[in-house]
Amino acid sequence: MLKKIKYFFLLILLIGVAIGGYLISLDSEFKVVRIRQINAPANLVYQQIANLKNWDKWAPWKDKDSLIKFEFSESTGKEGDYFRFTDADGNRQKLTNLTLSPDSLIVQSLSSNETTQEYKWQIKPNDKGVSVSWTVSGELPLTQRFFAKQMDELMGPAMVRGLELIDRSVHQDVAKHETTILKPVDLSATYYLYKSASCKMDSLGKYLDKLLPDVIIYAVKNQIETNGKPFVIYHKRDKANNSVIFSASIPTKEKVTVNDAGILTGQNPGGHYLKVKYQGAYKYLGDAWDKSYQYIASNEQFIPDTTRDPFEVYAVGHTQSLNPADWITYLYIPVIEVEPKEMTVE
Repeated sequence: MLKKIKYFFLLILLIGVAIGGYLISLDSEFKVVRIRQINAPANLVYQQIANLKNWDKWAPWKDKDSLIKFEFSESTGKEGDYFRFTDADGNRQKLTNLTLSPDSLIVQSLSSNETTQEYKWQIKPNDKGVSVSWTVSGELPLTQRFFAKQMDELMGPAMVRGLELIDRSVHQDVAKHETTILKPVDLSATYYLYKSASCKMDSLGKYLDKLLPDVIIYAVKNQIETNGKPFVIYHKRDKANNSVIFSASIPTKEKVTVNDAGILTGQNPGGHYLKVKYQGAYKYLGDAWDKSYQYIASNEQFIPDTTRDPFEVYAVGHTQSLNPADWITYLYIPVIEVEPKEMTVE
């Protein structure tokens, strides 16, 4: 009997040694890659990943369990910054920024008690936006090496979902816009250079992309001193017929004599204007104009002055930030103050 027990334990030992030897022979390293095309500037995608605070909006772990809470380091967008969390399986995790190359490369580590994985993000611009490559690599402990060849199947879906959520988060950020009614202001008369045109409202952006640079280049070449930000005067906005007549302009210190048939000089008469701040992409500017006129219509303090033209000033644009949500445009609508009506007491 004892001999049988001895052989039994010897057999178990041999099986254990065999399994251990087999596990040691298995490849412990793995690498999983997923790629997504995102129609957005490289710096916006980069910020979604490099600034760890943004992971709160798209991290695949939170998509699986919305109750997960991230604990962030004091800063979140530099090398060495990190966040900690407990995943849906109860494992304590820490994600750390290791290497940050603005707008192109991000290397991070995800560590737990048992393993450390490397996250490598490569952002490559192309004619449709950027190609985002997410590579997860690491080494499995001895007891988990059975899964090495299955890691692509196990991790791939979550990575695909993460890239999809990054794409969605970027476009949600870009779409943010806000209109703020400020207060009436008095403007002095201003000289300006301009080029005028008429077009369909939905083609306005393309025309401005051509005309504004023409005016700015003319001023630079002729050493004309400007006096503020570029602006557009709206001589007529016809929503019913989807048409607009406008002038792409830049203000000048003084009246300028021009020598180009396409460039003209004018003077804004100044006066009383309602000032409105709009922040966001230009494609929503029409909504800002509508809200501004609705405000005037509902306000008894002033009425539109149709003898002067409204205009918009581009205070912050794509030369300062590639994120349309950061762009700031000021709308100026000419108004006339209305004296309050006297109350008749019976």
